[in-house]
Amino acid sequence: MTDNEDRYAGNEEELTQVRSIIKKLNEEKPSTERKREVVVRADGTKVVRVTKKRKVMMSAVEKGRRRRKHYASILAFVFLLVVICVGFMAFRMVSMSSSSYLAASQEELKARWGAEALQVEGAGVDGTSFHLTHLTATFPESSMLESVSLYGMEAKLDIMSFLVGKLRGDELQLERVEIVLRDGANMQMPLQQGESLWDFRRIDCKDFSVRFASGEEGPIMLKNASAYMYYPHVSKSLSVVMFNQGVLAIKGWKTVNISEAKIGVSTLGIEDFSIRGTTDVATDVPEQRRTTIAFAGKIAPGANFAGPYAVETENMSLADFTKGRFEELLTARTVSVSHGKISDRATITLAVESPEPIFQGEFHLKNICLSSFPALMSITEHIEPAKRRLYNPLSLHRGHVVLSAQDETLSLEIPSGGMVERDLATVRGKMTLNAANELSGEMSYGIPMLLARVEYPDGRPDPIFQQNGDWAILNTRIKGVGHRPEDDMAEVEARAAIARKDRPARIPFDQFDLDKFATQFGASQSTGSSSQGGEVQGGHQPLNQEPSLRSNPFETADDPFAPKTPF
Repeated sequence: MTDNEDRYAGNEEELTQVRSIIKKLNEEKPSTERKREVVVRADGTKVVRVTKKRKVMMSAVEKGRRRRKHYASILAFVFLLVVICVGFMAFRMVSMSSSSYLAASQEELKARWGAEALQVEGAGVDGTSFHLTHLTATFPESSMLESVSLYGMEAKLDIMSFLVGKLRGDELQLERVEIVLRDGANMQMPLQQGESLWDFRRIDCKDFSVRFASGEEGPIMLKNASAYMYYPHVSKSLSVVMFNQGVLAIKGWKTVNISEAKIGVSTLGIEDFSIRGTTDVATDVPEQRRTTIAFAGKIAPGANFAGPYAVETENMSLADFTKGRFEELLTARTVSVSHGKISDRATITLAVESPEPIFQGEFHLKNICLSSFPALMSITEHIEPAKRRLYNPLSLHRGHVVLSAQDETLSLEIPSGGMVERDLATVRGKMTLNAANELSGEMSYGIPMLLARVEYPDGRPDPIFQQNGDWAILNTRIKGVGHRPEDDMAEVEARAAIARKDRPARIPFDQFDLDKFATQFGASQSTGSSSQGGEVQGGHQPLNQEPSLRSNPFETADDPFAPKTPF
Protein backbone atom coordinates (compact mmCIF):
# COMPACT_ATOMS: atom_id res chain seq x y z
CA MET A 1 0.00 0.00 0.00
CA THR A 2 1.36 3.46 -0.90
CA ASP A 3 1.56 6.42 1.41
CA ASN A 4 -1.51 8.03 -0.21
CA GLU A 5 -3.45 4.83 0.09
CA ASP A 6 -2.38 4.48 3.74
CA ARG A 7 -3.56 8.01 4.43
CA TYR A 8 -7.08 7.32 3.07
CA ALA A 9 -7.32 3.74 4.29
CA GLY A 10 -10.25 4.52 6.51
CA ASN A 11 -12.33 6.01 3.67
CA GLU A 12 -12.90 3.69 0.69
CA GLU A 13 -14.67 6.32 -1.45
CA GLU A 14 -11.82 8.81 -1.11
CA LEU A 15 -9.31 6.04 -1.87
CA THR A 16 -11.07 5.29 -5.15
CA GLN A 17 -10.90 8.95 -6.20
CA VAL A 18 -7.20 9.08 -5.38
CA ARG A 19 -6.49 6.01 -7.50
CA SER A 20 -8.39 7.55 -10.45
CA ILE A 21 -6.41 10.80 -10.24
CA ILE A 22 -3.10 8.92 -10.01
CA LYS A 23 -4.01 6.80 -13.10
CA LYS A 24 -4.86 9.91 -15.14
CA LEU A 25 -1.62 11.65 -14.16
CA ASN A 26 0.39 8.58 -15.12
CA GLU A 27 -1.30 8.50 -18.58
CA GLU A 28 -0.49 12.17 -19.28
CA LYS A 29 3.01 12.31 -17.82
CA PRO A 30 5.96 12.28 -20.16
CA SER A 31 6.79 8.73 -21.15
CA THR A 32 8.52 6.78 -23.86
CA GLU A 33 6.83 4.94 -26.75
CA ARG A 34 8.73 2.03 -28.18
CA LYS A 35 8.41 0.83 -31.78
CA ARG A 36 9.98 -2.41 -32.93
CA GLU A 37 10.60 -3.42 -36.57
CA VAL A 38 12.66 -6.09 -38.30
CA VAL A 39 15.46 -4.72 -40.53
CA VAL A 40 17.35 -6.82 -43.11
CA ARG A 41 20.98 -5.85 -43.43
CA ALA A 42 23.02 -5.88 -46.64
CA ASP A 43 24.57 -9.24 -45.75
CA GLY A 44 21.12 -10.80 -45.34
CA THR A 45 21.06 -10.91 -41.56
CA LYS A 46 18.02 -9.70 -39.69
CA VAL A 47 18.03 -7.50 -36.60
CA VAL A 48 15.30 -5.93 -34.51
CA ARG A 49 15.41 -2.15 -34.54
CA VAL A 50 13.86 -0.39 -31.57
CA THR A 51 12.89 3.27 -31.91
CA LYS A 52 11.86 5.38 -28.98
CA LYS A 53 9.59 8.44 -29.05
CA ARG A 54 9.18 10.55 -26.02
CA LYS A 55 5.58 11.42 -25.24
CA VAL A 56 5.18 14.97 -24.04
CA MET A 57 2.35 15.86 -21.74
CA MET A 58 0.13 18.75 -23.05
CA SER A 59 -2.09 20.98 -21.05
CA ALA A 60 -5.73 21.74 -21.98
CA VAL A 61 -4.69 25.17 -23.26
CA GLU A 62 -2.15 23.62 -25.64
CA LYS A 63 -4.72 21.16 -26.91
CA GLY A 64 -7.22 23.96 -27.63
CA ARG A 65 -4.53 25.93 -29.49
CA ARG A 66 -3.70 22.96 -31.70
CA ARG A 67 -7.40 22.30 -32.42
CA ARG A 68 -7.95 25.89 -33.52
CA LYS A 69 -4.94 25.71 -35.83
CA HIS A 70 -6.41 22.55 -37.40
CA TYR A 71 -9.81 24.16 -38.02
CA ALA A 72 -8.18 27.28 -39.43
CA SER A 73 -6.19 25.22 -41.95
CA ILE A 74 -9.41 23.44 -43.08
CA LEU A 75 -11.27 26.75 -43.49
CA ALA A 76 -8.37 28.18 -45.44
CA PHE A 77 -8.41 25.18 -47.80
CA VAL A 78 -12.17 25.44 -48.31
CA PHE A 79 -11.92 29.16 -48.96
CA LEU A 80 -9.14 28.57 -51.47
CA LEU A 81 -11.25 25.91 -53.19
CA VAL A 82 -14.25 28.25 -53.37
CA VAL A 83 -12.10 31.00 -54.81
CA ILE A 84 -10.77 28.62 -57.43
CA CYS A 85 -14.30 27.39 -58.33
CA VAL A 86 -15.67 30.93 -58.50
CA GLY A 87 -12.77 31.97 -60.64
CA PHE A 88 -13.23 28.93 -62.88
CA MET A 89 -16.96 29.62 -63.18
CA ALA A 90 -16.29 33.26 -63.98
CA PHE A 91 -13.83 32.13 -66.63
CA ARG A 92 -16.46 29.68 -67.97
CA MET A 93 -19.11 32.38 -68.05
CA VAL A 94 -16.84 34.62 -70.03
CA SER A 95 -15.66 31.85 -72.34
CA MET A 96 -19.18 30.42 -72.93
CA SER A 97 -20.41 33.86 -73.93
CA SER A 98 -17.55 34.34 -76.34
CA SER A 99 -17.97 34.10 -80.10
CA SER A 100 -15.40 31.28 -80.32
CA TYR A 101 -17.38 29.07 -77.91
CA LEU A 102 -20.64 29.72 -79.73
CA ALA A 103 -19.00 28.98 -83.08
CA ALA A 104 -17.58 25.69 -81.75
CA SER A 105 -20.95 24.73 -80.28
CA GLN A 106 -22.61 25.54 -83.59
CA GLU A 107 -20.25 23.23 -85.49
CA GLU A 108 -20.70 20.46 -82.94
CA LEU A 109 -24.49 20.78 -83.14
CA LYS A 110 -24.35 20.68 -86.93
CA ALA A 111 -22.30 17.47 -86.84
CA ARG A 112 -24.51 15.75 -84.27
CA TRP A 113 -27.74 16.59 -86.08
CA GLY A 114 -26.26 15.55 -89.41
CA ALA A 115 -27.27 18.92 -90.83
CA GLU A 116 -26.04 20.27 -94.13
CA ALA A 117 -26.10 23.88 -92.90
CA LEU A 118 -26.86 25.63 -89.63
CA GLN A 119 -27.74 29.29 -89.11
CA VAL A 120 -27.87 30.82 -85.62
CA GLU A 121 -28.97 34.31 -84.61
CA GLY A 122 -28.96 36.02 -81.22
CA ALA A 123 -27.29 33.22 -79.22
CA GLY A 124 -25.53 34.04 -75.97
CA VAL A 125 -24.97 33.37 -72.27
CA ASP A 126 -25.64 36.21 -69.81
CA GLY A 127 -24.66 35.15 -66.32
CA THR A 128 -26.65 31.99 -65.68
CA SER A 129 -29.15 32.60 -68.50
CA PHE A 130 -28.99 31.27 -72.05
CA HIS A 131 -30.94 32.80 -74.93
CA LEU A 132 -31.24 32.22 -78.67
CA THR A 133 -33.33 34.25 -81.09
CA HIS A 134 -33.42 31.94 -84.10
CA LEU A 135 -31.81 28.68 -85.24
CA THR A 136 -32.45 26.94 -88.58
CA ALA A 137 -30.88 23.63 -89.62
CA THR A 138 -31.21 22.30 -93.17
CA PHE A 139 -30.57 18.64 -94.00
CA PRO A 140 -29.30 16.70 -97.04
CA GLU A 141 -31.67 15.12 -99.54
CA SER A 142 -31.16 11.66 -98.00
CA SER A 143 -32.84 12.80 -94.78
CA MET A 144 -36.57 12.76 -94.06
CA LEU A 145 -36.10 16.28 -92.67
CA GLU A 146 -35.80 19.28 -94.91
CA SER A 147 -35.37 21.83 -92.10
CA VAL A 148 -35.82 22.44 -88.37
CA SER A 149 -36.31 25.97 -87.05
CA LEU A 150 -36.28 27.06 -83.39
CA TYR A 151 -37.41 30.50 -82.23
CA GLY A 152 -37.24 32.34 -78.90
CA MET A 153 -35.16 29.96 -76.78
CA GLU A 154 -34.69 30.79 -73.08
CA ALA A 155 -33.16 28.73 -70.26
CA LYS A 156 -31.68 29.00 -66.77
CA LEU A 157 -28.34 27.19 -66.50
CA ASP A 158 -27.29 25.23 -63.43
CA ILE A 159 -23.82 25.17 -61.90
CA MET A 160 -22.86 22.01 -63.80
CA SER A 161 -23.13 23.95 -67.07
CA PHE A 162 -20.03 25.95 -66.17
CA LEU A 163 -18.13 23.00 -64.71
CA VAL A 164 -18.51 20.80 -67.80
CA GLY A 165 -18.81 23.58 -70.38
CA LYS A 166 -22.19 22.45 -71.81
CA LEU A 167 -25.68 23.89 -71.60
CA ARG A 168 -27.59 22.20 -68.78
CA GLY A 169 -30.61 22.94 -66.60
CA ASP A 170 -34.08 21.92 -65.50
CA GLU A 171 -36.17 23.47 -68.25
CA LEU A 172 -35.67 24.92 -71.72
CA GLN A 173 -38.47 27.08 -73.15
CA LEU A 174 -39.16 27.68 -76.84
CA GLU A 175 -41.61 30.12 -78.36
CA ARG A 176 -41.96 28.25 -81.64
CA VAL A 177 -40.68 25.14 -83.44
CA GLU A 178 -41.18 24.45 -87.15
CA ILE A 179 -40.27 21.06 -88.63
CA VAL A 180 -40.46 20.63 -92.41
CA LEU A 181 -40.48 17.06 -93.79
CA ARG A 182 -39.12 16.32 -97.23
CA ASP A 183 -41.65 15.21 -99.86
CA GLY A 184 -41.26 11.53 -100.77
CA ALA A 185 -38.13 10.99 -98.64
CA ASN A 186 -37.37 7.83 -96.70
CA MET A 187 -37.87 7.73 -92.96
CA GLN A 188 -34.24 7.55 -91.83
CA MET A 189 -34.24 9.58 -88.62
CA PRO A 190 -31.38 11.95 -87.70
CA LEU A 191 -29.30 11.57 -84.54
CA GLN A 192 -30.97 12.53 -81.29
CA GLN A 193 -31.42 16.30 -81.36
CA GLY A 194 -29.26 17.98 -78.73
CA GLU A 195 -28.49 14.75 -76.90
CA SER A 196 -25.11 15.86 -75.57
CA LEU A 197 -25.35 19.61 -76.12
CA TRP A 198 -28.64 20.63 -74.54
CA ASP A 199 -28.94 18.54 -71.42
CA PHE A 200 -32.27 19.79 -70.04
CA ARG A 201 -34.72 17.61 -68.11
CA ARG A 202 -37.69 19.10 -69.95
CA ILE A 203 -38.15 21.19 -73.10
CA ASP A 204 -41.39 23.19 -73.45
CA CYS A 205 -42.73 24.69 -76.67
CA LYS A 206 -45.70 27.05 -76.94
CA ASP A 207 -46.24 26.63 -80.71
CA PHE A 208 -45.12 23.37 -82.36
CA SER A 209 -45.79 22.69 -86.05
CA VAL A 210 -44.92 19.95 -88.56
CA ARG A 211 -45.57 20.13 -92.28
CA PHE A 212 -44.30 18.75 -95.55
CA ALA A 213 -42.28 20.87 -97.93
CA SER A 214 -45.28 20.97 -100.29
CA GLY A 215 -47.30 22.73 -97.58
CA GLU A 216 -51.03 22.18 -97.88
CA GLU A 217 -50.46 19.31 -100.34
CA GLY A 218 -48.59 17.16 -97.82
CA PRO A 219 -50.32 14.07 -96.37
CA ILE A 220 -50.52 15.66 -92.91
CA MET A 221 -49.92 19.01 -91.26
CA LEU A 222 -49.67 19.72 -87.52
CA LYS A 223 -50.11 23.27 -86.28
CA ASN A 224 -50.98 25.33 -83.18
CA ALA A 225 -49.74 22.52 -80.93
CA SER A 226 -48.52 22.96 -77.37
CA ALA A 227 -45.82 20.38 -76.62
CA TYR A 228 -43.10 19.37 -74.22
CA MET A 229 -40.32 16.79 -74.40
CA TYR A 230 -38.63 14.78 -71.68
CA TYR A 231 -36.25 11.83 -71.37
CA PRO A 232 -37.81 8.83 -69.60
CA HIS A 233 -34.52 6.91 -69.37
CA VAL A 234 -31.12 7.81 -67.94
CA SER A 235 -29.36 6.78 -71.16
CA LYS A 236 -31.42 9.33 -73.14
CA SER A 237 -31.64 6.91 -76.06
CA LEU A 238 -35.37 7.70 -76.20
CA SER A 239 -37.17 11.02 -75.88
CA VAL A 240 -40.91 11.43 -75.40
CA VAL A 241 -42.85 14.30 -76.95
CA MET A 242 -46.27 15.09 -75.44
CA PHE A 243 -49.04 17.23 -76.96
CA ASN A 244 -52.06 18.52 -75.07
CA GLN A 245 -53.56 20.54 -77.91
CA GLY A 246 -53.11 21.20 -81.62
CA VAL A 247 -54.71 20.72 -85.03
CA LEU A 248 -53.87 17.73 -87.25
CA ALA A 249 -54.93 18.31 -90.86
CA ILE A 250 -55.11 15.10 -92.93
CA LYS A 251 -54.99 15.58 -96.70
CA GLY A 252 -58.27 14.75 -98.41
CA TRP A 253 -60.05 14.15 -95.11
CA LYS A 254 -61.10 15.77 -91.85
CA THR A 255 -59.20 18.01 -89.47
CA VAL A 256 -58.56 16.48 -86.03
CA ASN A 257 -58.44 18.64 -82.91
CA ILE A 258 -55.83 16.91 -80.73
CA SER A 259 -56.78 16.30 -77.11
CA GLU A 260 -53.66 14.30 -76.26
CA ALA A 261 -50.73 12.74 -78.09
CA LYS A 262 -47.56 10.89 -77.16
CA ILE A 263 -44.63 10.22 -79.51
CA GLY A 264 -41.52 8.23 -78.61
CA VAL A 265 -38.49 9.26 -80.71
CA SER A 266 -35.16 7.41 -80.74
CA THR A 267 -32.05 7.56 -82.92
CA LEU A 268 -33.65 4.86 -85.11
CA GLY A 269 -37.04 6.41 -85.77
CA ILE A 270 -40.42 6.96 -84.19
CA GLU A 271 -40.65 4.01 -81.84
CA ASP A 272 -44.37 4.48 -81.20
CA PHE A 273 -47.03 7.15 -81.24
CA SER A 274 -50.65 7.54 -80.18
CA ILE A 275 -52.89 10.48 -81.03
CA ARG A 276 -56.43 11.10 -79.78
CA GLY A 277 -58.73 13.91 -80.74
CA THR A 278 -62.07 15.07 -82.05
CA THR A 279 -63.27 15.99 -85.52
CA ASP A 280 -65.90 18.55 -84.54
CA VAL A 281 -67.07 20.69 -81.65
CA ALA A 282 -69.35 19.25 -78.96
CA THR A 283 -72.92 20.57 -78.86
CA ASP A 284 -75.97 20.12 -76.68
CA VAL A 285 -77.84 18.39 -79.51
CA PRO A 286 -77.72 14.58 -79.00
CA GLU A 287 -77.56 13.92 -82.76
CA GLN A 288 -74.45 16.12 -82.97
CA ARG A 289 -72.40 14.57 -80.18
CA ARG A 290 -68.64 14.95 -80.27
CA THR A 291 -66.91 12.54 -82.64
CA THR A 292 -63.65 11.01 -81.44
CA ILE A 293 -60.77 9.38 -83.31
CA ALA A 294 -57.46 7.81 -82.29
CA PHE A 295 -54.36 6.79 -84.27
CA ALA A 296 -51.41 4.62 -83.24
CA GLY A 297 -48.33 3.05 -84.83
CA LYS A 298 -44.60 3.50 -85.38
CA ILE A 299 -42.24 4.54 -88.19
CA ALA A 300 -39.15 2.39 -88.65
CA PRO A 301 -36.12 3.46 -90.73
CA GLY A 302 -36.90 3.25 -94.43
CA ALA A 303 -40.64 2.72 -93.81
CA ASN A 304 -43.28 4.45 -95.88
CA PHE A 305 -44.59 7.49 -94.07
CA ALA A 306 -48.07 6.74 -95.46
CA GLY A 307 -48.54 3.85 -93.05
CA PRO A 308 -50.81 1.98 -92.56
CA TYR A 309 -51.52 3.00 -88.96
CA ALA A 310 -54.12 1.70 -86.51
CA VAL A 311 -57.28 3.78 -86.16
CA GLU A 312 -60.33 3.70 -83.87
CA THR A 313 -63.29 6.06 -83.93
CA GLU A 314 -66.46 6.91 -82.03
CA ASN A 315 -69.72 8.41 -83.29
CA MET A 316 -68.32 9.04 -86.77
CA SER A 317 -70.31 8.26 -89.90
CA LEU A 318 -69.36 5.18 -91.91
CA ALA A 319 -69.39 7.46 -94.95
CA ASP A 320 -66.32 9.23 -93.52
CA PHE A 321 -64.28 6.07 -94.22
CA THR A 322 -65.79 5.12 -97.60
CA LYS A 323 -65.46 8.52 -99.32
CA GLY A 324 -69.24 8.75 -98.98
CA ARG A 325 -69.72 6.23 -101.78
CA PHE A 326 -71.87 3.76 -99.80
CA GLU A 327 -73.95 6.43 -98.08
CA GLU A 328 -77.14 5.76 -100.08
CA LEU A 329 -77.38 2.07 -99.20
CA LEU A 330 -75.83 1.74 -95.72
CA THR A 331 -75.61 4.42 -93.03
CA ALA A 332 -74.20 3.90 -89.53
CA ARG A 333 -71.95 5.46 -86.91
CA THR A 334 -68.86 3.99 -85.28
CA VAL A 335 -69.11 2.62 -81.76
CA SER A 336 -66.23 3.63 -79.49
CA VAL A 337 -62.53 4.31 -78.93
CA SER A 338 -60.77 1.98 -76.49
CA HIS A 339 -59.09 3.51 -73.44
CA GLY A 340 -56.24 1.00 -73.53
CA LYS A 341 -53.98 -0.03 -76.39
CA ILE A 342 -55.47 0.70 -79.81
CA SER A 343 -56.03 -2.45 -81.88
CA ASP A 344 -54.93 -2.68 -85.50
CA ARG A 345 -58.12 -4.27 -86.84
CA ALA A 346 -58.87 -0.98 -88.63
CA THR A 347 -56.16 1.05 -90.36
CA ILE A 348 -55.59 4.33 -92.19
CA THR A 349 -53.11 4.84 -95.04
CA LEU A 350 -52.25 8.50 -95.55
CA ALA A 351 -52.72 10.19 -98.91
CA VAL A 352 -49.10 10.24 -100.09
CA GLU A 353 -49.82 8.93 -103.60
CA SER A 354 -53.61 9.31 -103.57
CA PRO A 355 -56.01 12.25 -103.21
CA GLU A 356 -57.61 10.87 -100.02
CA PRO A 357 -56.52 8.57 -97.17
CA ILE A 358 -57.59 4.93 -97.40
CA PHE A 359 -59.39 3.22 -94.50
CA GLN A 360 -59.41 -0.57 -94.31
CA GLY A 361 -60.25 -3.27 -91.80
CA GLU A 362 -63.03 -3.95 -89.33
CA PHE A 363 -65.25 -1.07 -88.20
CA HIS A 364 -67.74 -1.61 -85.37
CA LEU A 365 -71.00 0.26 -85.89
CA LYS A 366 -74.19 1.38 -84.18
CA ASN A 367 -77.49 2.85 -85.46
CA ILE A 368 -77.22 0.88 -88.68
CA CYS A 369 -79.77 1.60 -91.41
CA LEU A 370 -80.11 -0.22 -94.76
CA SER A 371 -82.34 1.42 -97.33
CA SER A 372 -82.96 1.95 -101.06
CA PHE A 373 -83.20 -1.77 -101.86
CA PRO A 374 -86.35 -3.21 -103.50
CA ALA A 375 -85.73 -6.40 -101.50
CA LEU A 376 -86.65 -4.60 -98.29
CA MET A 377 -90.00 -3.63 -99.77
CA SER A 378 -90.61 -7.25 -100.77
CA ILE A 379 -89.76 -8.43 -97.25
CA THR A 380 -92.34 -6.11 -95.69
CA GLU A 381 -95.07 -7.87 -97.70
CA HIS A 382 -94.43 -10.95 -95.57
CA ILE A 383 -94.41 -9.08 -92.26
CA GLU A 384 -97.51 -8.32 -90.21
CA PRO A 385 -98.48 -4.65 -90.63
CA ALA A 386 -97.60 -3.71 -87.03
CA LYS A 387 -93.95 -4.71 -87.58
CA ARG A 388 -93.41 -3.40 -91.12
CA ARG A 389 -92.02 -0.07 -89.95
CA LEU A 390 -88.99 -1.96 -88.59
CA TYR A 391 -87.99 -3.33 -92.00
CA ASN A 392 -88.25 -0.49 -94.50
CA PRO A 393 -85.77 0.95 -93.87
CA LEU A 394 -84.14 -1.87 -91.86
CA SER A 395 -82.61 -0.54 -88.64
CA LEU A 396 -80.18 -2.49 -86.43
CA HIS A 397 -78.55 -1.37 -83.19
CA ARG A 398 -75.08 -2.93 -83.51
CA GLY A 399 -72.86 -4.70 -86.03
CA HIS A 400 -69.58 -4.50 -87.90
CA VAL A 401 -68.32 -4.31 -91.49
CA VAL A 402 -64.98 -4.95 -93.18
CA LEU A 403 -63.69 -2.31 -95.58
CA SER A 404 -61.00 -2.88 -98.20
CA ALA A 405 -59.62 -0.95 -101.16
CA GLN A 406 -57.58 -1.75 -104.22
CA ASP A 407 -56.72 0.97 -106.70
CA GLU A 408 -60.01 2.87 -107.15
CA THR A 409 -62.24 -0.04 -106.13
CA LEU A 410 -63.84 0.01 -102.68
CA SER A 411 -65.29 -3.11 -101.07
CA LEU A 412 -67.67 -3.38 -98.13
CA GLU A 413 -68.30 -6.78 -96.55
CA ILE A 414 -70.82 -7.70 -93.87
CA PRO A 415 -69.44 -11.02 -92.55
CA SER A 416 -71.61 -13.82 -91.26
CA GLY A 417 -72.85 -12.77 -87.83
CA GLY A 418 -71.69 -9.22 -88.47
CA MET A 419 -75.20 -7.73 -88.25
CA VAL A 420 -77.75 -9.70 -86.25
CA GLU A 421 -80.69 -8.28 -84.30
CA ARG A 422 -82.42 -10.98 -82.28
CA ASP A 423 -86.10 -11.48 -83.26
CA LEU A 424 -85.73 -8.87 -86.02
CA ALA A 425 -83.22 -9.55 -88.80
CA THR A 426 -79.78 -10.80 -89.84
CA VAL A 427 -77.77 -9.39 -92.75
CA ARG A 428 -74.60 -10.44 -94.51
CA GLY A 429 -73.07 -9.73 -97.91
CA LYS A 430 -70.32 -8.15 -99.93
CA MET A 431 -70.45 -5.31 -102.43
CA THR A 432 -67.90 -3.30 -104.43
CA LEU A 433 -67.79 0.08 -106.14
CA ASN A 434 -65.31 0.46 -108.99
CA ALA A 435 -63.73 3.63 -110.34
CA ALA A 436 -66.81 4.23 -112.53
CA ASN A 437 -69.02 4.06 -109.40
CA GLU A 438 -70.60 0.82 -110.66
CA LEU A 439 -72.07 -1.28 -107.86
CA SER A 440 -71.91 -5.07 -107.73
CA GLY A 441 -72.11 -7.80 -105.11
CA GLU A 442 -74.61 -9.77 -103.06
CA MET A 443 -76.78 -9.24 -100.01
CA SER A 444 -78.51 -11.80 -97.82
CA TYR A 445 -81.39 -10.75 -95.53
CA GLY A 446 -82.87 -12.96 -92.83
CA ILE A 447 -86.10 -12.53 -90.89
CA PRO A 448 -87.41 -14.85 -88.13
CA MET A 449 -88.89 -17.99 -89.67
CA LEU A 450 -91.99 -17.53 -87.53
CA LEU A 451 -92.83 -14.34 -89.45
CA ALA A 452 -92.25 -15.90 -92.87
CA ARG A 453 -94.39 -18.99 -92.17
CA VAL A 454 -97.57 -17.30 -91.09
CA GLU A 455 -98.78 -16.63 -94.65
CA TYR A 456 -99.45 -20.19 -95.80
CA PRO A 457 -101.63 -22.92 -94.27
CA ASP A 458 -98.83 -25.50 -94.66
CA GLY A 459 -96.49 -23.39 -92.47
CA ARG A 460 -93.78 -23.23 -95.10
CA PRO A 461 -92.20 -19.84 -95.94
CA ASP A 462 -92.79 -17.97 -99.16
CA PRO A 463 -90.64 -19.29 -102.06
CA ILE A 464 -88.49 -16.14 -102.08
CA PHE A 465 -86.99 -17.32 -98.77
CA GLN A 466 -84.64 -20.18 -97.95
CA GLN A 467 -84.82 -21.64 -94.45
CA ASN A 468 -81.71 -21.66 -92.27
CA GLY A 469 -82.51 -22.73 -88.73
CA ASP A 470 -84.81 -20.13 -87.19
CA TRP A 471 -84.23 -17.65 -90.02
CA ALA A 472 -85.88 -17.24 -93.42
CA ILE A 473 -83.14 -16.03 -95.80
CA LEU A 474 -83.63 -13.86 -98.88
CA ASN A 475 -80.59 -13.79 -101.21
CA THR A 476 -80.17 -11.01 -103.73
CA ARG A 477 -77.60 -9.67 -106.18
CA ILE A 478 -76.63 -5.99 -105.97
CA LYS A 479 -76.27 -3.79 -109.04
CA GLY A 480 -76.71 -0.20 -110.20
CA VAL A 481 -74.51 2.76 -109.22
CA GLY A 482 -73.44 4.02 -105.84
CA HIS A 483 -76.02 6.76 -105.46
CA ARG A 484 -78.85 4.60 -106.95
CA PRO A 485 -78.38 1.04 -105.64
CA GLU A 486 -80.56 -1.71 -107.08
CA ASP A 487 -80.99 -5.47 -106.72
CA ASP A 488 -82.43 -8.37 -108.70
CA MET A 489 -85.75 -8.63 -106.80
CA ALA A 490 -87.71 -8.40 -110.06
CA GLU A 491 -86.10 -11.64 -111.27
CA VAL A 492 -86.45 -13.23 -107.81
CA GLU A 493 -90.17 -12.38 -107.65
CA ALA A 494 -90.74 -13.70 -111.19
CA ARG A 495 -89.25 -17.08 -110.31
CA ALA A 496 -91.06 -17.14 -106.94
CA ALA A 497 -94.41 -16.54 -108.70
CA ILE A 498 -93.94 -19.77 -110.62
CA ALA A 499 -93.19 -21.68 -107.41
CA ARG A 500 -96.27 -20.22 -105.68
CA LYS A 501 -98.64 -21.83 -108.23
CA ASP A 502 -98.25 -25.18 -106.48
CA ARG A 503 -98.80 -23.70 -103.01
CA PRO A 504 -102.03 -22.94 -101.10
CA ALA A 505 -103.34 -19.40 -101.22
CA ARG A 506 -101.74 -16.90 -98.87
CA ILE A 507 -103.74 -15.97 -95.79
CA PRO A 508 -104.41 -12.24 -95.39
CA PHE A 509 -102.92 -10.82 -92.19
CA ASP A 510 -106.27 -9.42 -91.06
CA GLN A 511 -107.60 -13.00 -91.00
CA PHE A 512 -104.62 -14.56 -89.25
CA ASP A 513 -104.36 -15.41 -85.52
CA LEU A 514 -100.64 -14.88 -84.91
CA ASP A 515 -100.77 -15.97 -81.25
CA LYS A 516 -102.47 -19.27 -82.20
CA PHE A 517 -99.89 -19.88 -84.92
CA ALA A 518 -96.99 -19.15 -82.56
CA THR A 519 -98.31 -21.82 -80.17
CA GLN A 520 -98.71 -24.33 -83.01
CA PHE A 521 -95.28 -23.43 -84.43
CA GLY A 522 -93.61 -23.99 -81.06
CA ALA A 523 -95.22 -27.41 -80.78
CA SER A 524 -94.16 -28.34 -84.32
CA GLN A 525 -90.57 -27.27 -83.63
CA SER A 526 -90.52 -29.47 -80.52
CA THR A 527 -91.88 -32.45 -82.43
CA GLY A 528 -89.58 -31.89 -85.37
CA SER A 529 -86.45 -31.64 -83.26
CA SER A 530 -87.18 -35.02 -81.63
CA SER A 531 -87.37 -36.83 -84.97
CA GLN A 532 -84.21 -38.33 -86.46
CA GLY A 533 -83.79 -37.30 -90.07
CA GLY A 534 -87.59 -36.80 -90.53
CA GLU A 535 -89.26 -33.67 -91.82
CA VAL A 536 -90.52 -30.99 -89.52
CA GLN A 537 -94.26 -30.93 -89.10
CA GLY A 538 -95.54 -28.45 -91.65
CA GLY A 539 -93.63 -30.08 -94.49
CA HIS A 540 -90.20 -28.32 -94.27
CA GLN A 541 -86.83 -29.59 -93.03
CA PRO A 542 -84.48 -26.93 -91.50
CA LEU A 543 -81.02 -26.77 -93.07
CA ASN A 544 -78.05 -27.77 -90.95
CA GLN A 545 -75.71 -25.43 -92.83
CA GLU A 546 -75.89 -21.78 -93.71
CA PRO A 547 -77.01 -21.39 -97.35
CA SER A 548 -74.87 -19.77 -100.01
CA LEU A 549 -75.61 -16.12 -100.56
CA ARG A 550 -76.05 -16.82 -104.25
CA SER A 551 -78.46 -19.75 -103.85
CA ASN A 552 -82.26 -19.58 -104.04
CA PRO A 553 -84.46 -22.64 -103.49
CA PHE A 554 -85.99 -22.27 -106.96
CA GLU A 555 -82.83 -21.47 -108.95
CA THR A 556 -81.88 -23.89 -111.74
CA ALA A 557 -78.64 -24.59 -113.54
CA ASP A 558 -80.03 -22.79 -116.57
CA ASP A 559 -80.75 -19.63 -114.62
CA PRO A 560 -79.03 -16.81 -116.55
CA PHE A 561 -78.57 -14.90 -113.29
CA ALA A 562 -76.92 -17.79 -111.46
CA PRO A 563 -73.32 -16.99 -110.42
CA LYS A 564 -70.40 -18.55 -112.25
CA THR A 565 -67.91 -18.19 -109.38
CA PRO A 566 -68.26 -18.90 -105.65
CA PHE A 567 -68.84 -15.96 -103.34
